[in-house]
Amino acid sequence: MKIILLMISVLFAIGCAKDYTGKPVEYARLCDKENNKQMVEVTGFFKHDGSAMCSKSGSDPMRCPVKFVDNPDNPNPPSASIDLGSGKSSIENVEGKGLVIHDEKVQVVAAADKVKVTAEVFVSSAPPSPDIKTAPCVLTVKKIEKIN
Repeated sequence: MKIILLMISVLFAIGCAKDYTGKPVEYARLCDKENNKQMVEVTGFFKHDGSAMCSKSGSDPMRCPVKFVDNPDNPNPPSASIDLGSGKSSIENVEGKGLVIHDEKVQVVAAADKVKVTAEVFVSSAPPSPDIKTAPCVLTVKKIEKIN
């Protein structure tokens, strides 16, 4: 009986695990209106200064925004919000190290690591302002994969 309950629990856990997929898009087309509220896959790099202003909204998990760039000199990158934690595709604040990002295999993602993220895109409907130094969209990251 215990074996049957264990097997059911394992099968239930496997069935509930999310494997996020999205529409592949080029970085340059990421903030296009047609990607609004869509799940996309895009490659780039995370860029941060070791800290982030994490926040929570409603029943959503605590998330921390970091810049998501295609190259180090990108002046207006979108913000990528990553779930706070120490598990798969997450970000944590480690004492003495600052922010540490983990991929889907719970391996640390270094600043030089190119990644593919699967994320929901939210494109701003407001016209771009020259005073704003971010892209007209934000990403809610669901999966982070290192690219070798």
